[in-house]
Amino acid sequence: MGMAALIPSQHHPKLYYSDGNVVFSALSARSGERRFFKVHQSLISRQSPVLAEMFDMPPLMVEEEIEYEEECTKKEGKQQKFQEMYDGVVLVETPDTAEDLESFLEVLYDPLGSAYKRFCPNTPVLVSGALKLAMKYECDALRKRIVENLEADWPNTLAQWDARCSEAVIARSEHSQQPTGKINGLYLDDRLPEPASAIRIASDYNIPSILPAAFYQLALLSTDADWDRYRESLSGGKHLRFGARTARWSLLDKKDLMRLLRGQKHVASYTRSIDTDLFSPRCPRMSKGCPKAKADCWKYFQENAPISMDDPLDVLADCMRLDSLFTELPCATCVTEIGVMAEKKRSELWRRLPAFFDLHSHS
Repeated sequence: MGMAALIPSQHHPKLYYSDGNVVFSALSARSGERRFFKVHQSLISRQSPVLAEMFDMPPLMVEEEIEYEEECTKKEGKQQKFQEMYDGVVLVETPDTAEDLESFLEVLYDPLGSAYKRFCPNTPVLVSGALKLAMKYECDALRKRIVENLEADWPNTLAQWDARCSEAVIARSEHSQQPTGKINGLYLDDRLPEPASAIRIASDYNIPSILPAAFYQLALLSTDADWDRYRESLSGGKHLRFGARTARWSLLDKKDLMRLLRGQKHVASYTRSIDTDLFSPRCPRMSKGCPKAKADCWKYFQENAPISMDDPLDVLADCMRLDSLFTELPCATCVTEIGVMAEKKRSELWRRLPAFFDLHSHS
């Protein structure tokens, strides 16, 4: 009880303010060491009604036996003091991990968010602790801001998805011009959102809006392309240099993996239906060259490596602009019909992603 001994080596390097008026302490989940954060009660109370209420409660007091001198004789008496103090202020020991507390306080003290950079693949990892404590301590404004940041990286409309893909294409071509594959020390993979951590944070903290795009993105990646493994091995580094995309596969649980497999099957059959719906119908003009031109188009899509058949949204986007890809085209009527149908099928596919990946079922 009473004043805890000062341990400066365990003070957080940034979140320990000399003018702070409350110290939070928490154990590190990684090292088991206790960390101390000296912060400002008013700032925290403004964000969290739960913590504001805790601060408003009368402080825990203890009566301590003291000796004092009166007219040259020693007497014993009692005085009241705070039960737990540290560095001259009240000490609050929290059951939260030091990592979660650090994430939470960093977002509180830096609302514009150096933890959050657009398209940063580490955002879900960095804000996970903050989101967890924002919900626990009822910091509604803080939770809303974190969720909005995550949603900005994971589009929930097809138009936003297309805009994001265009940016990724530009970034890919910039990186491909660098012999090292790096720009400012970062590979392409370090500059685009990472889907597995997004799925984990969305599933754990109920952010369903980002799941369809994250699952679709994950469905395009190979399970061999692992975030950590590629960064530890030379061959992985080579892949990253040439623009490989990876995922933090270990963050997915069994349910996520089942959803992914199920979704990949639906997406693959949707891709197969493109041939039936777009390139098999008869030419309304009965134009002689149309059947062969259509068959050639579809063959091109299947055989050409730059176009991934795993990504029907991409294939259908190309079907909307056949005249920019081919010289041997079906007749103008068929080209128009294929374009209209492709646009319709793209919208339908985007609408059906939640069903494909079984995102409506609750567990």
